[in-house]
Amino acid sequence: MKRKLVLLLGACLVVTCASSAFAAATLKRLGDHPFYRPPLTSEADLRTMIEKNDADLQAGFVKAGYPELYPEFRQKFPAAKVESVSIAPGEDLAWMLFRTNGTGPVTVVRDVTWNGEAAFEAFSFSIVMQGQRYGFIVPAVCGNLSLRTVDTVAETLTNKDPICTMTLSNSEIACGQVVIADASGSSDSDGTIAQVVFQLLDEANTVVAEKSDTEAPFIQEFTIPCDSPRYTIKTVVIDNSGAASSSADCTKAVTVAVRKGGPVVDIGLSHQFDPASYAFARVGYEYPLTEKLSAMGLIGGFARFDGDDGDDAVFVADALLNFAVNEKMFIGGGVGFWSGNDGKADLIVNTGYLIHEKPGGVKTSLFVEGRCEAEDMISSNAARLGAGLRFQF
Repeated sequence: MKRKLVLLLGACLVVTCASSAFAAATLKRLGDHPFYRPPLTSEADLRTMIEKNDADLQAGFVKAGYPELYPEFRQKFPAAKVESVSIAPGEDLAWMLFRTNGTGPVTVVRDVTWNGEAAFEAFSFSIVMQGQRYGFIVPAVCGNLSLRTVDTVAETLTNKDPICTMTLSNSEIACGQVVIADASGSSDSDGTIAQVVFQLLDEANTVVAEKSDTEAPFIQEFTIPCDSPRYTIKTVVIDNSGAASSSADCTKAVTVAVRKGGPVVDIGLSHQFDPASYAFARVGYEYPLTEKLSAMGLIGGFARFDGDDGDDAVFVADALLNFAVNEKMFIGGGVGFWSGNDGKADLIVNTGYLIHEKPGGVKTSLFVEGRCEAEDMISSNAARLGAGLRFQF
């Protein structure tokens, strides 16, 4: 009879002290049912315990009713800040993991109240998931991982970097021509684009030119210099929070192509001081001699539409040398053949200005040209002044 009474009393004590996975418990002593042995003496011991008991800890979270928390726990614990704390009598825990007599499968007891004679030492850390902070403690003497608190925390929104998207009108272009950098496809998913910075860099990665836009469509033009065989256009997008896109997203190379010749077409009007007025058209070919100097051969005709003097229509053949003063302006001169009046040699001077350029395509210039007979430069019926459009293909 006495033996049965002792067994009954022992069973009641076990129930009271957390033998059930779901019963509330008042805990007066630690160490009888440890989750881990030996006792934890340092943060390193705690991390070793977590590392070596992955499967049992996961099973414990499932039994505690928090299966979705464990993957986050496992991922974030290595970076969690661990502190040493004292748990005073009267403090409550949501649940505690343990092993009966330190062996066997992991078990859970919920709604635990520490009611020992003194505080116990524990390690404390927290894991944040979906706006909730889960505070854990692990008693040093037994390693019984316990959920202490669950608090709501204000979720800090991390600003996302803007995304830069850039295209170039041409990746291979002759120096002196224009390349267009188009970053209009750039975006910022959680804000607005405040600025887009475009840089042209030479082969030594030195910034040759820099431009910026603060408003859409974020498109800029660069005239490619003749000082390097290769250039890079780099674009960086900055959002309203100051975050910048990765430069690797918008860095593209521009190769300076060897300057080649191309067809030329001239159309215009010319006035002879005698007087007579002509419409003219010429076609020919331009061949670059240097980066600044080019030779041009043209053939065509002049047709008179006003005035009584001069020839009704003539054939011309002209040879010109043109010098590029800058990226847009040129001056030049040469000689020509005028078939009227038994054929005469002309001296020609001209100057022009680039008024439109399609990158990688046609250049259009407005030019003024004077020509006169080489043998009679001051004769009124031998001097002509004209203007027209030059199309270089």
